[in-house]
Amino acid sequence: MTKLTLPGLPGLTRRTLLQGAAALGAAGIVAMPHVARAADSVRFSLEFRIYGGNAPFFYGVEKGFFKDLGIDIQLDGSAGSGEAVRRIASGTHEFATADFATVVEFVGRNPTVGLKSAMMVFDNFPAVVLSLKRKPLTKLDQLVGARIGVAASSAATRILPALLKAHNIDPTKIDFVNIDVKLRDTLLLKGEVDAVIAFDYTAIFNLMESGVKQEDIVLLYYSENGFAAPGNSFVASKAMMETKPDLTKRMAQAIARCWVEGNKDREGCIAAVSKRERLLDPKVELARLNFVYAKHVLTKNVMANGLGAVTNERLVKSIGILTESLDLKPEPSVAQVYDDQFLPPLKDRRFT
Repeated sequence: MTKLTLPGLPGLTRRTLLQGAAALGAAGIVAMPHVARAADSVRFSLEFRIYGGNAPFFYGVEKGFFKDLGIDIQLDGSAGSGEAVRRIASGTHEFATADFATVVEFVGRNPTVGLKSAMMVFDNFPAVVLSLKRKPLTKLDQLVGARIGVAASSAATRILPALLKAHNIDPTKIDFVNIDVKLRDTLLLKGEVDAVIAFDYTAIFNLMESGVKQEDIVLLYYSENGFAAPGNSFVASKAMMETKPDLTKRMAQAIARCWVEGNKDREGCIAAVSKRERLLDPKVELARLNFVYAKHVLTKNVMANGLGAVTNERLVKSIGILTESLDLKPEPSVAQVYDDQFLPPLKDRRFT
């Protein structure tokens, strides 16, 4: 056998080179250069503006949870869940968080547009009729004759007709005032409306930031009046689910990690989101995030079964109420609006 001596390296032969490489490999040392896979670029729409209510996502970016899973993510705020799902439908964003009821409504009205919830993030639906103690609205029938401020792009606003119809309340007897979500709380404080339709963790802390005491805020929950749908969910386009199922699964895993690990370092979550939005009040946003975890994330169901746990029976009932009240024809099936195949293992969704 001819001995091959590599030029410029006297005495180093092909055999000794291979033997050396094998020894390094046995020792756990990679001798050959490693080419890392390029990260997948992802445009992700949040369900609302950037603030404490979605701070764990920014914590996850800062801590490298997405990067660890090969994801280069761009987080964008929005005007609400409606805008978030429209972004997926139009193709400007691949993934989003959006209220589950909004997903059902959108798919029901646009059955050929492929998008689904892939994991529930909020176990409770946070929509409320919010009024002040000076003129409290504690029952749905008290909305009749009242001036109610609504934001058209809000998920809570679009779902209200379903709730009213289920309780045989004529919405034409309610004075709805369309307002910009940014002006909603101001108009309530001025008395120009009697109540507003909102998500609790958004409006409560906006009002408190304006000097309102929490005990002076009156909340009438949709969930306590027969609408027990889950809240915010991780939403993916059909194209991502079908052509990049591994990426969709990695996204779900990263999101679960954001909320599970973020629970252990809530101040870190607020510090991370405050770097993105410098005008946020960290104390208010920390209180908001604490409320979100207590009211909507760390529920009995989630503590027992993990983040994203939801029964088929609960989904069927929620879809049925929405279908009848919003006149969705035909009724969307659970399979059309939700796909659980991307859920991370239970160990990655457990809160301890």
